[in-house]
Amino acid sequence: MPGASSRPLPRRCKRCLRGPPSRATTMETKAAPAAPSSSTFKEELLCPICYDPFREAVTLCCGHNFCKGCVRRSWEHQHRQACPVCKEVSSLEDLRVNHTLNNLVEVLLREESRKGGPGPALCPLHGQEAKLFCQEDKELACLACQRAKQHEGHKLRPVAETAKDYRAKWRNMENSLRDKAKDFGMVRRSYESISKHNQAEVARLEDEIRKEFEKLHEFLRGEEKAMLAELHGEARDKQSLIESKIKKLSEETSALLHEVNQLQADLKEDDLSFLTKHKTRKRRIACTAEEPDAIPPGMLVDIPKFLGSLQYRVWKKMLDSITVVPFSFDPNSAAGWLSVSSNLTSVTNGSYKLLVDNPERFSSAPCILGSRGFSKGSHTWEVDLGGLVNWRVGVAKEPSGRRWNFHHDARSGFWYIYRLQGAESKMCRVSNSARSEMAVRDLKRIRVELDCDEGELSFYDADQKSHIYTFHEQFNGEVFPYFYIGSLTPDTPPGSLRICPLHVQIKEDLPL
Repeated sequence: MPGASSRPLPRRCKRCLRGPPSRATTMETKAAPAAPSSSTFKEELLCPICYDPFREAVTLCCGHNFCKGCVRRSWEHQHRQACPVCKEVSSLEDLRVNHTLNNLVEVLLREESRKGGPGPALCPLHGQEAKLFCQEDKELACLACQRAKQHEGHKLRPVAETAKDYRAKWRNMENSLRDKAKDFGMVRRSYESISKHNQAEVARLEDEIRKEFEKLHEFLRGEEKAMLAELHGEARDKQSLIESKIKKLSEETSALLHEVNQLQADLKEDDLSFLTKHKTRKRRIACTAEEPDAIPPGMLVDIPKFLGSLQYRVWKKMLDSITVVPFSFDPNSAAGWLSVSSNLTSVTNGSYKLLVDNPERFSSAPCILGSRGFSKGSHTWEVDLGGLVNWRVGVAKEPSGRRWNFHHDARSGFWYIYRLQGAESKMCRVSNSARSEMAVRDLKRIRVELDCDEGELSFYDADQKSHIYTFHEQFNGEVFPYFYIGSLTPDTPPGSLRICPLHVQIKEDLPL
């Protein structure tokens, strides 16, 4: 400082020899940086997580230090274990005890305990007792800082007053963090519920998949057994025929050999006896010496009959026992009132049951979506209403937000026809704002035709083959089949809405 350099050297040396200078004298000399260095040293011994002196300090592979308990707790609910400061990937195996830091902390705590605790906080700029707080620099200041260039134009307030305001703000922040922690806890519990649901569903689906494949295996085993029985039957028939042919040939061979022996005996007779038997011998040999029958065709096993396109022929038979639908119901979108069949082709409205929460599920109405979405091309499907009188059939766009809109109409991306229960059950209505009404017969099957390219959605009475209504809309994206299954009166058995199976035709084209 200028005042220090103007004093004579001998006088300054005498003051130094008399002993340590006072605090005021220290502020006037250049010995002041000792205070902030001590404060900085103490800050280096604070854990970045709890902001307290290290307790059992450990070092990560990235070089940052933490309390062992703090870093363990920070990783308890994290899927990826990383350094809380630099986010470098780490693990519990990387934690190494920092004995040097632990020893320094012990020395610091022992020294402060011996001194009766830390002294008053000092201003980092002037080393004087900090009684003010700079709201721009967010650091402690002394009375001299009011005239310092570093804090020129800054707002300095008393420490007690500022701390009171900041405590009030941080109490609000504490409450906000607690509320946010509750929100995180709710979401976490939802994930845990989804995890349990998925585990149960996987176990159930494993059983269902095994049952479905067992049906296919049973069908194939039956076909295999029938084909092997047919093969063995044909082999037995042809073997029986071959054995009868062999027996006949053996008999004829024996007759011929017998005639040979007879001729040998006749040739040894005298001339008179030989000539006497000539006429009878000639007629007998003529009957015996006929040519054997030629082997007829078809005596070999018909190999192409059994192996020719075997898999294809069995697959064609399999189609008679397989149900094919254009899409299935999506159980993940089903409201709590609905029960979906095991083959995902029919749905029934029953008693409400609590299901695991997920954003795809309807929560305000007994609705469900099809498993397949359409954004281009033409698509057709039929729905069997199963005696329901309270229903909706159509298409819906995916929700723009996290949840489905409570109002299901054309303005919010729902296009459908519907009927209500009661006196108005004879009228069929549509979801657009026109509120069109049509008097229709007792509908049993509805045919839906969707042309995404032309922007048309048409409904027909599948039994009467008559048109009901057509929407002319630009869907602008993917739409999914949409269904509403209303509840029935208590004395009415529940009806099921069913997706009608497709009629499958096999077309055999030219060779590849």
